Amino acid sequence: MIVHPTSFLRRRAAAALVATFVGLSAGALGCKSPGAPADAGVAGLSPVPAPAGLVAEAFLPTPDATWAKVRALVGGSAALLPGSAGALAASLLGLPITVASEIDGSVPVLGAAVEAPDRPRPRITIGIHVKDGGRLIDQLTRGEGARFRAAPDAATSIALLQPLQEGTSPAALGVLGNYLLVAESAGDLTAVGPYVARTMPQAQAPKEDLAVEIPRPAIEGPVLRAARSAWDQARGPDGAPRPTAVPLAPAVESALAMLGDLERARVTLVLDENAHLRVSGTPKAGGGPASKASTDLAVGDVKPLLELPADALAGIVVRDRATSRAENVPRLVDALAGLVEGGLPPAERERLGAVIRAASDARGDWFAGGIRFNEAGPTAFVRAAVGDRAKLETAVQDLLGMAEIQPVRAALQRERLRMSTGKAELPQLEGEVRRVRFEQTAAAAQPGAGQPPARKGPAGAGASADKRGAGAPGASQPPPTIELLYIVRDDGLFASVGNDPAAGLRSVVAAPQGERLGGVPAMNAALAPLGSDIAFALVVDPLRLVASRLGQPGAGDPAPVVIAAGAAPAAAGAPAALWARADIAATAIRELIRLGGVF
Repeated sequence: MIVHPTSFLRRRAAAALVATFVGLSAGALGCKSPGAPADAGVAGLSPVPAPAGLVAEAFLPTPDATWAKVRALVGGSAALLPGSAGALAASLLGLPITVASEIDGSVPVLGAAVEAPDRPRPRITIGIHVKDGGRLIDQLTRGEGARFRAAPDAATSIALLQPLQEGTSPAALGVLGNYLLVAESAGDLTAVGPYVARTMPQAQAPKEDLAVEIPRPAIEGPVLRAARSAWDQARGPDGAPRPTAVPLAPAVESALAMLGDLERARVTLVLDENAHLRVSGTPKAGGGPASKASTDLAVGDVKPLLELPADALAGIVVRDRATSRAENVPRLVDALAGLVEGGLPPAERERLGAVIRAASDARGDWFAGGIRFNEAGPTAFVRAAVGDRAKLETAVQDLLGMAEIQPVRAALQRERLRMSTGKAELPQLEGEVRRVRFEQTAAAAQPGAGQPPARKGPAGAGASADKRGAGAPGASQPPPTIELLYIVRDDGLFASVGNDPAAGLRSVVAAPQGERLGGVPAMNAALAPLGSDIAFALVVDPLRLVASRLGQPGAGDPAPVVIAAGAAPAAAGAPAALWARADIAATAIRELIRLGGVF
């Protein structure tokens, strides 16, 4: 929210505050104004039961301190933003700036969300602690500068602040005790506000800058629905994953099953010189997908990621066990078969399953990949552990042979592509390098045939010098020919595809003993804290990616963003848990805000 103009922030104040709320209060004092609710004293603020359908509680323990950290992370442009949490809230909510001093930035902000079956999003109410609720009501409802009138709600004792003029505030406001309550509507205030102002202040303050507690009903309901909806968008009209989503299909389906099997989840944000987001989930009892994953998930360190080439602008490592790969074979077969119009005949489907199963059995328990970007354009590379070299070589050949069956050939023809395989000459590499080539057919290369005219790029690179236009300087048109080079050795399966696959293959093979990502101080510092219980890790250098998009490959200093997930087994009285995290460098935050929509 901090990157948009103030006018936009005011229009979106309710949603913006929900994203930054909430914390714990040390207690609430009675209101002194005759305009306050009659039972606004301490006795009137005894705890109330949680509302039905409670899906989240959020805590922002130190509003002023956290807002100061946000401004420091954002840097220069933040100097134009309000200097305190109270001034920020007053600005967003359309309140006189004079009431900013009434907002207590040292006492937690609280928030709760309740599922609303009759509408697409939950009812959300935020509670902002003020020094004296009665005095705040007086300042807003009395005198020549009054902007509201107080209308006590008899059922909840909330003083609803009704604007005297339309457009005074973008949110519904009310006061209960010493809490200014903010919601989308008055109905949300009365439904959720009493729990926020009367019960949540009794909770223990979290240590993080922001903490959100999510119980099982929320996970099984709106959270899981939102996750499934996001995945459904990656599917085609027939329900099958789109081509770009096929490799992710088994992992996503497994993740959704684990998500639905969580007892509770916790989301936290810690701000220091960088930003650190953490998500943890406690599995249900009973041996479901989440509890099974917490004990059976393949975990390890980030060594394979650190051994990628030093010029990688993004890298990923994924770990899995042979048993989980075997369980995912049917899902992957379904996803691949869904790419073929009309599906695969039973015999060919069985053959595909056997080939994928053989490759799964022959490879090791991890694979790593990355992308580089030089003057020729982008090139991706992969390195995977090998369990049985001979078996894996045969399985890969058999998998490529599936391109010769009639349904797959027809699918390639519809996309105006031709595929061929053979050996490649890269004498600098030990072992037999194989090539897979995808070429546009003549029809595809003709203007008006749905593809841009093919143009020959730099020799050996397969790249095009065409520009996409001013919106993406330095970006090249898709080349008419794409080559994938791979080699299977005892120390791994290595592959590269893109605008310069030969250079990519050489770099990924040489990296473990040469110039590797672990030798880049910023990357090593960002990845080292991940420890040894990760199942998945992704590192991206967004600023250098932006520089590459602007036609300046290699420019700028690394400012990594790290996303990881894994499992922590039960230990020392702590239950087993699944976790995920994101760590974002401050430099990346500042520059991406400055660059805005460059992507």
